[in-house]
Amino acid sequence: MNKKNLVFIIPIFTALLASLFASKLPDTLETLAINYGFEDKAKETFSLFSGYSFPFVENHHASTFIAGIIGLVILYILFKITTTAIRSLAK
Repeated sequence: MNKKNLVFIIPIFTALLASLFASKLPDTLETLAINYGFEDKAKETFSLFSGYSFPFVENHHASTFIAGIIGLVILYILFKITTTAIRSLAK
């Protein structure tokens, strides 16, 4: 198998595997808000990845997997932008 293919296959496989273990429990900020009684003061906003899932997909596992893949793509794009900017500044 070509090394270029592995660069894409390994992160996708990792996201698929990790999505199976995504927690349904609230994160730390939500837990603090619940513990200190100010969760009702939060403003509802639109989030594309609310609950670490993709809202337009009915299957929970597929929804979490798609959100993970889109997150990987966004991180990759940010990484490329950042490294390109750093390299251009270093020259």
